[in-house]
Amino acid sequence: MFSVHWFAITIHQDFEKVKGLWSQFFALGLGVLVDKDHGARGYKQISEALLGAKIYFDHVTAKEGKEHCHIEIPGSACEAVLPSVFPELVNFLIENKVRFSIKRADFAFDGVPFSPQDFYDGLLSDNLVSLIKRDPSLDNDSISKQESPCALRENGEVGTMTAYAGSAASQRRVRVYNKRGDTRLELQLRDERAHAVCLDVFAHAWEEWEFIVKTHLRQFIDFKNTDWWAVFVSIAHRADLKISSARRISLTRMENWLERQVIVSLSVLEDVKGKEEARFWLSRLTTKARKLRDRSRYASVLQLANT
Repeated sequence: MFSVHWFAITIHQDFEKVKGLWSQFFALGLGVLVDKDHGARGYKQISEALLGAKIYFDHVTAKEGKEHCHIEIPGSACEAVLPSVFPELVNFLIENKVRFSIKRADFAFDGVPFSPQDFYDGLLSDNLVSLIKRDPSLDNDSISKQESPCALRENGEVGTMTAYAGSAASQRRVRVYNKRGDTRLELQLRDERAHAVCLDVFAHAWEEWEFIVKTHLRQFIDFKNTDWWAVFVSIAHRADLKISSARRISLTRMENWLERQVIVSLSVLEDVKGKEEARFWLSRLTTKARKLRDRSRYASVLQLANT
């Protein structure tokens, strides 16, 4: 069985407008919102519905007229929502030119034809086809497992295991576990990857979602010469979705800003002082900035210097 197991989206509108969207798309399955008397995750306020579904709003850094809200629909809440609601919301936002970004999406496959141990052994084998074994930028927990030999599964069997492919900090992670009894595989997506994959999946009819998600799963992780994996992925091919990282996008924006706002002043300085003196002056300023100015807001972009 295939399902949406988590969905989180940030919508750049004030709370009253987002609450209207909630009534239109989610209230039927998850009920009305109830304001809490606290906030979290940098938001001053939270409004909660059934099964842990929430809207976070009134961010501490939000400026007047630039408010945004974050909707979070966890696994149990997703089960109460018709799958068609998610593309309907996204299409409504696109058609009405509302800025939004899908921050997390989990897709689950229940009753897969292999165990967590099979999956973990496959991750350590030469049959693995994935960047997670070779990409040095990922954490050491790219391949890991958790075992509880004495824990009871929901079906009464003893012993649970969870195998992970992908770092907890990365945009893609696969989780395979059996605490429910049968084995479940979850493809967990975050940030730009979640947004791009969801737009692709939601462009298709519900009957095609399982196939489309498997193509994105295979783009991230795949196994050759492995019968249980071949049975699971069936005829699904590998997707070829390329995403510009947020770091690259931020660097491009910085370059564009310099070209628009600074280049004319630099050209005048060079004409007045001469090329050599202008370059020396600029080098002195950048050296001073590295030592004395706070560059923490550019920490993510600076990671490109090591790639």
